[in-house]
Amino acid sequence: MESEKPSIFRRFANYLRSPGRQFAVQSAAPTQFVQKGMESSDCEINVVGADIPNNISIYNEANRRTWGARFFDIITEIAGSSFMFILTCIILVVWAVIGGVLKAPDEWQIVMQDGSSIQCYISDTLLMRQQQNHSNRLLTIIAQLRSRTSTFDRLIKKTYNNHPKLTPCELKELAERMPEDNVGDAVKLPTENFFDVCCNYASDAVGSLTSLAIYSAGVIAWIGVGHNLGWSDEWQLYINTGVAVELTFTSMFLQNTRRRHMRYLERCLKNIQESDVELELVLRRTTEDNTPNPIVSIAPKPVGRGIRAIDYYGDVIGTGIGAFISVCVFIVWFAIGTPMNWDDNWWLIIGTYTGLVGFVDGFVLRNVYFRQDNVLDEQFDALIDNDKAIFQFLNLYLPEQNVFAKKTFSQRISTRMGDICATPLAVLFSLVVVIGLICVACGMKWNVTGQLLCNTPTMIIEGFLLIVLLQAHNMSNTVRRVQMKDILVRRLCLLGYVRMVTGTDSRLGINEKQILEENYTSEKKN
Repeated sequence: MESEKPSIFRRFANYLRSPGRQFAVQSAAPTQFVQKGMESSDCEINVVGADIPNNISIYNEANRRTWGARFFDIITEIAGSSFMFILTCIILVVWAVIGGVLKAPDEWQIVMQDGSSIQCYISDTLLMRQQQNHSNRLLTIIAQLRSRTSTFDRLIKKTYNNHPKLTPCELKELAERMPEDNVGDAVKLPTENFFDVCCNYASDAVGSLTSLAIYSAGVIAWIGVGHNLGWSDEWQLYINTGVAVELTFTSMFLQNTRRRHMRYLERCLKNIQESDVELELVLRRTTEDNTPNPIVSIAPKPVGRGIRAIDYYGDVIGTGIGAFISVCVFIVWFAIGTPMNWDDNWWLIIGTYTGLVGFVDGFVLRNVYFRQDNVLDEQFDALIDNDKAIFQFLNLYLPEQNVFAKKTFSQRISTRMGDICATPLAVLFSLVVVIGLICVACGMKWNVTGQLLCNTPTMIIEGFLLIVLLQAHNMSNTVRRVQMKDILVRRLCLLGYVRMVTGTDSRLGINEKQILEENYTSEKKN
């Protein structure tokens, strides 16, 4: 008997509840089935894709990789390019020249504030969806790596029991013969041009205690001269313009660093997948075992209502709904330009809207980022434990992971602030600030002073958080790159061990150096 279809009202209610819903990530690595012929060198390879149950509550990377996600990746790639940086510099120079010619009128400063607020608003909207897609994709890849690791554990034990054991000298030789790679240093991002070098220095400089001290001193000095300037609108414009320039420049450097970080991860992932496939082929050909790779499921963490509300908002903003709302707001803003005579109040409206909404979006984005980062750390630890078990069984030397130096005082502050931002209270704080500022502006009938009051505190806080949290982001990205490179090195070490034990050369596939070189060349061309 067929079950009744849900009513249109129930379907609509489910649609409204769907954003931010937690999903299990479940996947299996594609199985390399090897069918041997009469001769050992004669083999047919059939690949069966990831077996994912037909369950809508389970994340499927192929279904979620929409054109929108690819569009966000392209936008992020462009935003961090040297071309965009040069274009931004040209715009700032033109803006400065116009200000000098016109003697820096209020409209000149407001244009810069609007531009910075709009840039941060659009950036947060794009990064919201990209961050969620990136996290889900990494979890899917971890599930597939753990799926193959389970197969490796079974097949390597068969190979170990059916082949002669390596002598201590051979084990020592294998440990000393570390596989070569050209993915670059995981701790320090590889640089391709002078702009990349400048971004590395800028990232270190902006996140230092010196930058925080300079920023704090500037804010204190600005407050100190407030009485002399009569706490006027001009006084508020000074700090807003200064912070706007700082946010614009710093975000360009950070977007470049993020772009190169993502490229590094992609390069490592391609090489890991290549070495995984070759290792599976060698093991299956040796053991004649065609048992499919198991399905690995990563269950979502239970969340409270506060986190559920944050995820709901983030999911809505990062989809077409958020883009549609933004387009409508800009259309309305342009439409009321003529009735308002294109005055200062009109110019401030869009900056006030994007500043207040972008302020909340920034806190939501940071909350989602740090929470998802903690989940990824747990899953990477589980994968590392599986690898360690195999190396211990074989009595193999486990390639040492990069050892990080003791955290500096500024790094500890940044890490602590990151932990605070991962709590729902941080997002609640942003909402309280925005509601309070809206109430003040309403009391002042949304005049120029009232709108400037809405912009000033949010921009100062955003500038402060950008500096304080920069090192936490850099450390998190560094840890992720080190984890990915260590996985690659361990896979290549296992591949070398299996070849040595079975006497297999690299004719079944591509050796590790060729894998890395070919992928690196393809990345350079793209």
